[in-house]
Amino acid sequence: MNIENKALKDQLHIEKTGHLGVIGLNRVAHLNALTLEMIQGITKQLSDWHNDPEIQAILIQSNSPKAFCAGGDIRYLYDGYMNGTDNHKAYFSAEYDMLNTIRAYAKPVIVLLDGYVLGGGFGLAQACHMIISSEKSRFAMPETVIGFFPDVGATHFLSRLDDIGVYLALTGEQISSSDALYLDLIDYHIPSEQFQHFREDLSKATDLSKDHISQMIGRYIVQPVESELRQYAEIIQQHFASDDLATIENGLAQESNPKYRDWAQKTLSTLEQRSYIAKKTSLKLQHLGRGLSLAQCMQLERQLQDIWLDEGDFIEGVRALIVDKDKQPKWKKENPKLDLILDQLG
Repeated sequence: MNIENKALKDQLHIEKTGHLGVIGLNRVAHLNALTLEMIQGITKQLSDWHNDPEIQAILIQSNSPKAFCAGGDIRYLYDGYMNGTDNHKAYFSAEYDMLNTIRAYAKPVIVLLDGYVLGGGFGLAQACHMIISSEKSRFAMPETVIGFFPDVGATHFLSRLDDIGVYLALTGEQISSSDALYLDLIDYHIPSEQFQHFREDLSKATDLSKDHISQMIGRYIVQPVESELRQYAEIIQQHFASDDLATIENGLAQESNPKYRDWAQKTLSTLEQRSYIAKKTSLKLQHLGRGLSLAQCMQLERQLQDIWLDEGDFIEGVRALIVDKDKQPKWKKENPKLDLILDQLG
């Protein structure tokens, strides 16, 4: 055990089993929302195991039966900002260091997803080398709900889905593991009931090279139920192809096909509840991201993160949803300063 802080030990469960290093997210009561200590602890543990010859691969998993990770610790970001600190900047910087460390890691990093995979948890999963999900997982980048924009690399991994990525970024809608497999957001689908057997196989293996792990996974994978999102792909592409927010929303309002009218009205209702500034920024990022590398996308996100709590709707969104819980956010109508920044980015 390389984690000395007791509070951190309660949030991360670290163990070595055979040639496998296991990092268990253990903030169960908070659906594993990532604290700064958890983020720094993951990065440090990966560094400690980097030169350990006994460790051939890393497994990141959750100790919660409900969630892999529900995202970042947004209450921490809110409280720090309201107390006049720049804690949010340090948090985002550490989070992106963690994601970059995972992506560049020399040993295979496997992640097991079983439950909610939201926001920062989605970004953490996407950074891993081998992404395995059960049928219980639900995925979303729900940042616009709290007046934020999809970050943690979503400017890259959602923009690769083109118009469907725009739909997911703007609405924050949840999708199933079948949808995620259809969109190549996960690599493998294994039944939840088989996870423990798979973990046991990993712990007993003498060879944990990526090729051998893939062979092991092959013994467990099953074809999931049909993707529901796939059935809506064509209509999503029709309505979310524009780079203009008003065009998207007007198109949904005017949908006349009886087959899709209910879906269009539900989608429009969802969009109308979201922050205008967050939607506009998310749309801009998704179109910019299509022409940028992952590193460029993450750099762009970092620039916006450091000013967003001042200029965006995050503080109001967290107040309405988490702090006061009145669910009546008073979104800004516009922000000329932010508009200028976004114009400069594009």
